[in-house]
Order: sequence, then C-alpha cells, then structure tokens
Amino acid sequence: MECFDRQMTRRQYLFLMAGTAASALAPGYCNAEDGKPVLRLAISQETLAGANINDARTAYKVWLREVKEQFGYVTAEPVPEIFIASEDLVRSVRQGTLDCYGMTALEFAKIVDLTDPDSLVIEESLADGIDYVLLVHRSGRFNQLADLRGAQILSHLHRDMVLLPAWLNTMLSTNNLPAPERFFGGYAESDKLNMVILPVFFHRADGACMARRSWETAVELNPQLGRDLRVLAVSPKVIPIVFGFRRNTSAKARKVMIDAIERVSTVPARRQIVALFQSSAFVVRPVSVMKGTLEMVRQFDRLKARQSN
Repeated sequence: MECFDRQMTRRQYLFLMAGTAASALAPGYCNAEDGKPVLRLAISQETLAGANINDARTAYKVWLREVKEQFGYVTAEPVPEIFIASEDLVRSVRQGTLDCYGMTALEFAKIVDLTDPDSLVIEESLADGIDYVLLVHRSGRFNQLADLRGAQILSHLHRDMVLLPAWLNTMLSTNNLPAPERFFGGYAESDKLNMVILPVFFHRADGACMARRSWETAVELNPQLGRDLRVLAVSPKVIPIVFGFRRNTSAKARKVMIDAIERVSTVPARRQIVALFQSSAFVVRPVSVMKGTLEMVRQFDRLKARQSN
C-alpha cells in the first residue's frame, strides 16, 4: 500500500470514501465488459485545497482496490480520473453523465435541483456545520470590523475553508464595507496553521482566518495564543463539502451506498485512514441541512454579479 507511506492529510478522506460508495452501488447503471454495473463518479478539484492531485488519485485507487477486494461490488468509472475541474463537474451533472459527485457548497448551489434531496453524504465532523473565525491581537487597534481597512490578513488553506471568500464578502457587504480585495491591504494563505496564527501573535500580520475548531485546537496546544489573541468576528455555521448523487438514483442504490460506508470498519485499510484523517465516519443528511450555507452562497453570487457590472 504505497500511498500510505506518504504524508497525507484528512482533505483526501472524502475522496477515499467516495471510492467506497462508488464500489458499492447496486445494479441499474451501464455495465462494464465484465458485466458488473458501472457507477460514473467524479470529485471537484476545488475540494483539494492545495493537496497534490496525483497523490490524491493514488490514494483513491489504493482505497478502492481494497474495498473491491473485500466486498467485490460494482465497477467504478472515474470521469475521467476522479478529479475534474469545477465547471466540468457542474456541466457533467447537468448533462446526466455523472451519477455521484463530491463537491464544494459553491458547486452544490449550482446543481442542487438535480441532486437527490434526501441523501447527501457528509463527513460526520462537518454535518452540523462549522464556523470560521477572524482573529486579531488583543493589544492591537482593531476593535471592530471597519478598523481592519488596509490590514494584512492571513488565512488557513484547507478544504474546509472553501467558503471563506463567501463569508468575508457577505460580512463586509452587510457592514457597508468594500469587497475584501479593496478593503484589506493584503491577503495570503498557508496550509500550515502555525504560519497563519503566529504572524498575528508576533505582530507581523494584522488578522488571521481559520475554522473555529482549528483555533480551539491551537489554543489547547498553546494557551498563550488564547490569552494574546481574540476573535473579532465569527461566521454562521456552514457545511463546506458534500457528496451527493443524481435524483434518478434508485432507493436500493442509496441504501447499498449507506451500508457500504457503515461497513468501512471491516476494511483493513481503515486503521491507516483513522490515523491519517482523524475521522472515520460519514453520515447521510437531507438537503435541508444546507439551507443556511446555500443562503450565504447565493448572497455571495449576487455580490459577485453586482461587482462585475
């Protein structure tokens, strides 16, 4: 299992679990040459958030092979090699050439009308929503959002943060402030959380954006951060990444998919997955859990449309 010798992050977990679902769906789709039904599957590249796409593909293939060896389900057909551009994913869903797809909430908003309304698959730790925080130094001059005009802002580059631009834009607009690119003096990202928090701690940057749970973990490891930094703003709860399938998927197929995910604990690779991703469970939720997230995305889309005119 060569891929597990590499350094990977939990960003790829959705992709690996998508392989589980792909290998588990029941007959009813087109058939491969061996007579097994084929599930057409793709995941948006936007969910990678800086992860190496070749490593992610390798991880997917290894995981899928292990699942198929143990359960012997259907043949999965990545379209074309599991990860595709955002516009290609949306177009393929609308054209009916994809059965299952992993995507950001930004993409989901464009194909929600074609997605089965009762069976979104969401990482358990994301299912109740997560929120983002904007941190500043307690000893600084930033007492309210408007004080950040011209500030240097850092953000955590992570797939859970894909809705950060939507939050920053809608929050600034609600406060009658310009768009982030015109309001802030500078903006940079890092996939290393310390490189986002510590510059603010040492007064080398003015603000930092990250998931609240990342901030809380950082404070647990270094309580001094919590004493010297404070939260200036908090986002609404959002669900950034989901996995769904088209409305015409049969109820039987949906059940088989759920059963396969629940039985992932019987796959030998699970131990490595738990160690690597610190998570091992997905849950099924209705589209209604995305209501607040979709409201933010649609407000963000309206702002972008007005700004481009």
